[in-house]
Amino acid sequence: MMNAENARNGGKSEKEVGESERVNIEFFNICSSVYSAKKGRKNEKVEILRGLSGKFLSGRLCAIMGPSGAGKSSFLNILSGFKTTFDDGEVLINGKYCNVEEFRKKSCYILQDFALHKKLTVLETLKIAADLKLSSKVSGVDKTEIVLDVLRVLGLDANLETQVDRLSGGECKRLSIGVELLTNPPVMFLDEPTSGLDSVSACQVVSHLKNLARAGRNVVCVIHQPSSRLLEFFDDIYVISHGQCIYSGPLSDVVEDLKGAGYECPQFYNRADFLLEVASGERPGDLSVLIERATKGIQFSCLEKGVKNGKEEHSELSKMLNGNGKLATTTSRDINKYPTSQWQQFRVLLKRSFICISRDMIVTQFKIIVHFLVGLLIGFIYYNVGNDGAKVSANISLLFFIIMFLYFSNSIPIVLFYPYESKIFYREYLNNWYGFLPYVYSKILSEIPCLMISILSTFIPIYYLSSQPVDTQRILLLVNIYLLTGFVALFAGLAIGTQFDPQLAIFMMPAIGLPLIVFSGYFIHYNELPVVLLPLTWISFFRYIFEGSFHAIYSFNRKNLDCHQIFCYFRSVPKILDLMDMKENTYTMDVLGIIGWIVLFKILFLIALKMKVRQFTR
Repeated sequence: MMNAENARNGGKSEKEVGESERVNIEFFNICSSVYSAKKGRKNEKVEILRGLSGKFLSGRLCAIMGPSGAGKSSFLNILSGFKTTFDDGEVLINGKYCNVEEFRKKSCYILQDFALHKKLTVLETLKIAADLKLSSKVSGVDKTEIVLDVLRVLGLDANLETQVDRLSGGECKRLSIGVELLTNPPVMFLDEPTSGLDSVSACQVVSHLKNLARAGRNVVCVIHQPSSRLLEFFDDIYVISHGQCIYSGPLSDVVEDLKGAGYECPQFYNRADFLLEVASGERPGDLSVLIERATKGIQFSCLEKGVKNGKEEHSELSKMLNGNGKLATTTSRDINKYPTSQWQQFRVLLKRSFICISRDMIVTQFKIIVHFLVGLLIGFIYYNVGNDGAKVSANISLLFFIIMFLYFSNSIPIVLFYPYESKIFYREYLNNWYGFLPYVYSKILSEIPCLMISILSTFIPIYYLSSQPVDTQRILLLVNIYLLTGFVALFAGLAIGTQFDPQLAIFMMPAIGLPLIVFSGYFIHYNELPVVLLPLTWISFFRYIFEGSFHAIYSFNRKNLDCHQIFCYFRSVPKILDLMDMKENTYTMDVLGIIGWIVLFKILFLIALKMKVRQFTR
């Protein structure tokens, strides 16, 4: 059995990376641009990166610096393999062309906005990450030992049982590093790891990164505006100005190098501020001299080999590049991307989702309580209307209200909360934690229990307080319609919440739903609609839901209603069906119509999720 030190790649310990596993990154002439639509101009091409060249070495901590908009994050996205398309350039790993999928297995990318599940504890976060990121051949005991080792390395061993939402900013940053450190990656990319932290917490985080680099890792960070103390932790710096490199090398040589181009750094002045002022053009001097110095003399041994070997090296390069500098990727047949099986991924993700949902007061406990209280309130308001021939219109209103409440109360929370969770998915999926389908089905399945309990919490008090027919068949038919309504709400919320940001999604939910409500058959009967508008009733899922619930209550040979007045016109059930233009029993067609909408919203959810993932890699 493997012990904790042998459990990861190459059997190395948590703190060290073996000499054979160390990774040096070289890059040459990286160019990237985007199309930006400006007033009066269509699809104007804007250059983001303009011929960046240089190298990042293992065992050293490097800072990528530059003013806002200089292209730092875009550059890091290309180096890390998150962005696989760019205009031109080559990236070499240890002097060789390496497939982007292979490289991403050796590296990790920690985004600036590193979203974590807030309801998990520190220990649970790392254990679940270990179950997903480490091979299934690693025993549970070894995984636990690895997790505890990471906690000790990052100084989080005193916060084992603390939930993530109760951690400080610095502790969250360290936890985000620890999550990726489980596999002992030889390369670490971090986008502004000190963003939002005070000076003490920032120094703690960078100090830990320094220790990780000293253990043989290649650690590259985008840093916006470090203090003098923070800057001292870095071995090398790479300064970008308007998409071009103006300095690349050791921190100790930067002042002297800039002095040679006419940039004099004042005594006792923060070198980071000085560099940013130079890169922004606020200091007098010649930037072209710095750009020439930064790129001069950068040679790649493998490129020289390519000149000598000609066709052999060109053939290898053509496998990795698709003509316009686009990195080639392999299919799952070529590379086994994930360390665990899809079933194991699904099981772990489902467990994590259940833990988070069960601890979330708003999403779970509060939601169920509100559904039950609303059920009691509405049940008392519509008390004993279900079998009273004089109160048929009130009972029909009750059926329609239940539909509206179940749809919007189950879709709005998903629209509000899912965009945050989707950020976690994008990060984990792009870092090859798990596949697309295990996540999707674990997410759907984890939502079902709370969805069903909420619906039944509303249905049971309303049904019996309003004196609906005590008939097992009718109860099951109506529950079926309401559960399907919940699934429509679930997938509609997921589809809209994935495609739009929360503010726009909140607007889109009623904007899409309200026009469809008009054609449900409640506000205006089908026989009263203009003939040209009748087809619109067939594309409204509210029609199928309302019609199905109506048939569940009044169809299937229901007997006449009670009448406590002198005359009740709607005591006869056929007259009620005639009033609502629902003479024929179409319950089966209604169920099929609802299922069709569920499938449609599910497809839209999958497409939206795929599109969002592709946006990260373009």
